Amino acid sequence: MIRDNYLNIVSGLEVKENLLVIKDSLKDRNKGGREKEALIFAINGDISKFVELLNNSDPKIRKNAAIVLGILGIQEAAEPLFKAYSEDDIKYNKAAYVEALRALDYSEYQDALKKRYDELRSNPISEDDKKHVLDEMKQLKAIFGTGKIEFTGYELLNECVLTTNRNHKNLTAEAVGRLPHKEFTAGVMVKTKNLKQLRVIRTYDEMLFIPDSVKTVSFSAKEAAKELIDGGIIKYITERLGYAGEKAENREISTVKFRIDLRADKETKDSDFSKKLAGELEILSNWKLTNSTSDYDVEIRLVKNSSGNLNVLVNFALLKDGRFTYRKESIAATVKPYLAATLVELAHPYFRKNAAVLDPFCGVGTLIAEREIAGNARIYYGIDIFGEAIEKAKTNLKLAGVLRKTELINKDFFAFSHDYKFNEVITEMPFETASKSSKDIESIYSSFFAKIRSLLEKDAVLIIYTRNPEYVKSYGELNDFKIRENFEISKFENSYLMILE
Repeated sequence: MIRDNYLNIVSGLEVKENLLVIKDSLKDRNKGGREKEALIFAINGDISKFVELLNNSDPKIRKNAAIVLGILGIQEAAEPLFKAYSEDDIKYNKAAYVEALRALDYSEYQDALKKRYDELRSNPISEDDKKHVLDEMKQLKAIFGTGKIEFTGYELLNECVLTTNRNHKNLTAEAVGRLPHKEFTAGVMVKTKNLKQLRVIRTYDEMLFIPDSVKTVSFSAKEAAKELIDGGIIKYITERLGYAGEKAENREISTVKFRIDLRADKETKDSDFSKKLAGELEILSNWKLTNSTSDYDVEIRLVKNSSGNLNVLVNFALLKDGRFTYRKESIAATVKPYLAATLVELAHPYFRKNAAVLDPFCGVGTLIAEREIAGNARIYYGIDIFGEAIEKAKTNLKLAGVLRKTELINKDFFAFSHDYKFNEVITEMPFETASKSSKDIESIYSSFFAKIRSLLEKDAVLIIYTRNPEYVKSYGELNDFKIRENFEISKFENSYLMILE
């Protein structure tokens, strides 16, 4: 128990070991809250023993004591923590003191902390000190952040890559219209001063920006960092960002949180490359760029090219994407919204007027939502054997504005019956997984085509996204369905969109 560890420290027994156990227990995601309550009860508000450890001769004891005091969050710890921070000359301890102070009211020490922050920014850093200074600056940057920023570069001339399904990039190219663009391997490249025109296109996945001044860098962390900074990456990013609020336009962006995403083959991918590059960028940018792997404003994506160098792309996480806001809920293996939109666009010529639409394996409702956005139907029925999927579909379809004319049924499709018939089916068929063998999947297709006939009007259409086109062909033909279109979606996944009548 954490109380016993604390009493051992009070008694001077194995202080270092017991303090480490206390720190790890408090930081445990599952039981940390309970352990904190137990420790607060055990010390009865008296933090003097942990404060005393801030003066211990062992630097690791000092560091762990600071971490514990920060987690306890008792304001009396602020003064001794700041004193220890100021006096401790062990560089790897500095970040722990600042992180602990951030959990308290540190306003009394803010000027001194700012002085330290400016000092670190202005002085050169040795290779030996780099890691510890980066850790300390990360904590100081969290204090001296300057407000919420947002993407504001909609009317600048932007060259973008719209990543799409590789076989059907033409759908996105056609939607781009007269804007200067060209198709390439991963999608469509386009130049525009009106980004909002692109934000309504539903058939692309990501919008990535090509910096005009630095399009490639070396596959070396140090060299790449210098090339990015010298190439004006800071200016490119910050001129497309601004502070939220009416009077924010004139305020210079002082810091941008970023992450590195390296796309390279396994043979050449250095696991430490991203970390090294991020650290170099922080230092060379004077911390205007601050590494944050989860909560970030921009992602600098580096893609290995045929020459062995790295192509540079920027993904603005702050760029609002309102296309698929209905998709709040998902489950494993749910079709991506942009792909669902692509499937629906391909199938659009076969939509039935005033359609009664059935999705027998509806999941969280993505295909139903995209079908309705592409063209109104009279009514939808969505069926799924998994109750969790149906509950999530209710949330998504309500947000999509289509729940009012959708019946969602938690049931095995093969036990489903209905009084009137449907004239359109749109669905993603089940596929082989750890819990479904190829034999199971073939049985599903056989049963599906035998049953679906009884639920359809004579002029009905089947729009099927499948990873088993051979079963669609064999069992479809066996039940008198004719294949009208067969679109390859992914050769790698053996996925196809098949239209049958």
